[in-house]
Amino acid sequence: MGTRREQIIYYLEQGSRTPKEIAGLMRMGIRDTLDDLEHVRKSVGKRCRIEAASCSRCDFTFRSRGKLSTPSRCPDCRNERISGPWLSIAKE
Repeated sequence: MGTRREQIIYYLEQGSRTPKEIAGLMRMGIRDTLDDLEHVRKSVGKRCRIEAASCSRCDFTFRSRGKLSTPSRCPDCRNERISGPWLSIAKE
């Protein structure tokens, strides 16, 4: 199918996915997946879409966060159930 990063691009072109979902699909550790996602994000440029992570209890959205990893807890309510971030790539 191609290199790991080409496979990640393929999965992200199919729809929005979290880094944990990509790690599961690729059978890789989350740290390696996050490194590859950073390179993919730079290589595809503006085609990469990132929907910010949010708290499942109070709906706080982590808008200014530049990292692709999932935050550990919400700064408002301290809840640890965080969903996202969601990544996708628009097809050319």
